[in-house]
Amino acid sequence: MNAKGYEEYLLLRRSVEALVSEHEKLRELVTDLENELSAVRKQLAEKNEEVKELQSRYERAKFSGAILGGGDDAAMAKKRVSELVREIDKCIALLDR
Repeated sequence: MNAKGYEEYLLLRRSVEALVSEHEKLRELVTDLENELSAVRKQLAEKNEEVKELQSRYERAKFSGAILGGGDDAAMAKKRVSELVREIDKCIALLDR
Protein backbone atom coordinates (compact mmCIF):
# COMPACT_ATOMS: atom_id res chain seq x y z
CA MET A 1 0.00 0.00 0.00
CA ASN A 2 1.44 3.35 -0.95
CA ALA A 3 1.51 6.46 1.26
CA LYS A 4 -1.48 8.09 -0.44
CA GLY A 5 -3.58 4.94 -0.05
CA TYR A 6 -2.60 4.68 3.60
CA GLU A 7 -3.58 8.32 4.22
CA GLU A 8 -6.95 7.73 2.56
CA TYR A 9 -7.39 4.64 4.72
CA LEU A 10 -6.65 6.63 7.89
CA LEU A 11 -8.99 9.40 6.82
CA LEU A 12 -11.73 6.89 6.08
CA ARG A 13 -11.13 5.15 9.38
CA ARG A 14 -11.37 8.44 11.33
CA SER A 15 -14.57 9.28 9.47
CA VAL A 16 -16.09 5.90 10.32
CA GLU A 17 -15.04 6.24 13.97
CA ALA A 18 -16.59 9.71 14.07
CA LEU A 19 -19.80 8.37 12.57
CA VAL A 20 -19.91 5.49 15.06
CA SER A 21 -19.33 7.92 17.91
CA GLU A 22 -22.07 10.23 16.63
CA HIS A 23 -24.39 7.24 16.21
CA GLU A 24 -23.83 6.20 19.83
CA LYS A 25 -24.51 9.75 21.04
CA LEU A 26 -27.72 9.84 19.02
CA ARG A 27 -28.81 6.47 20.39
CA GLU A 28 -28.27 7.76 23.93
CA LEU A 29 -30.23 10.89 23.07
CA VAL A 30 -33.08 8.80 21.68
CA THR A 31 -33.14 6.69 24.84
CA ASP A 32 -33.18 9.81 27.00
CA LEU A 33 -35.97 11.34 24.92
CA GLU A 34 -38.01 8.12 25.06
CA ASN A 35 -37.67 8.09 28.85
CA GLU A 36 -38.68 11.74 29.03
CA LEU A 37 -41.64 11.11 26.75
CA SER A 38 -42.76 8.23 28.94
CA ALA A 39 -42.53 10.40 32.05
CA VAL A 40 -44.46 13.22 30.36
CA ARG A 41 -47.17 10.79 29.21
CA LYS A 42 -47.50 9.47 32.76
CA GLN A 43 -47.71 13.03 34.09
CA LEU A 44 -50.34 13.88 31.46
CA ALA A 45 -52.43 10.85 32.45
CA GLU A 46 -52.22 11.91 36.11
CA LYS A 47 -53.24 15.46 35.23
CA ASN A 48 -56.16 14.19 33.14
CA GLU A 49 -57.35 12.14 36.11
CA GLU A 50 -56.98 15.18 38.33
CA VAL A 51 -59.01 17.27 35.88
CA LYS A 52 -61.77 14.63 35.83
CA GLU A 53 -61.84 14.56 39.62
CA LEU A 54 -61.99 18.35 39.82
CA GLN A 55 -64.75 18.49 37.22
CA SER A 56 -66.71 15.93 39.20
CA ARG A 57 -66.20 17.89 42.41
CA TYR A 58 -67.20 21.09 40.64
CA GLU A 59 -70.40 19.51 39.33
CA ARG A 60 -71.26 18.23 42.82
CA ALA A 61 -70.54 21.63 44.33
CA LYS A 62 -72.59 23.34 41.65
CA PHE A 63 -75.44 20.90 42.23
CA SER A 64 -75.25 21.37 46.00
CA GLY A 65 -75.15 25.14 45.61
CA ALA A 66 -78.13 24.99 43.27
CA ILE A 67 -80.17 23.07 45.82
CA LEU A 68 -79.25 25.47 48.58
CA GLY A 69 -79.45 28.58 46.45
CA GLY A 70 -82.14 29.91 44.19
CA GLY A 71 -82.64 30.96 40.61
CA ASP A 72 -82.02 28.99 37.46
CA ASP A 73 -79.57 26.65 39.14
CA ALA A 74 -82.17 25.66 41.70
CA ALA A 75 -84.68 24.89 38.97
CA MET A 76 -82.08 22.82 37.15
CA ALA A 77 -81.23 20.96 40.35
CA LYS A 78 -84.86 20.21 41.10
CA LYS A 79 -85.37 18.96 37.57
CA ARG A 80 -82.30 16.71 37.83
CA VAL A 81 -83.44 15.37 41.23
CA SER A 82 -86.85 14.63 39.74
CA GLU A 83 -85.25 12.79 36.84
CA LEU A 84 -83.14 10.74 39.24
CA VAL A 85 -86.18 9.90 41.38
CA ARG A 86 -88.10 8.76 38.28
CA GLU A 87 -85.15 6.62 37.21
CA ILE A 88 -84.95 5.06 40.67
CA ASP A 89 -88.69 4.39 40.61
CA LYS A 90 -88.31 2.63 37.25
CA CYS A 91 -85.53 0.48 38.68
CA ILE A 92 -87.64 -0.41 41.71
CA ALA A 93 -90.56 -1.30 39.44
CA LEU A 94 -88.34 -3.58 37.38
CA LEU A 95 -87.05 -5.27 40.52
CA ASP A 96 -90.62 -5.88 41.76
CA ARG A 97 -91.57 -7.86 38.64
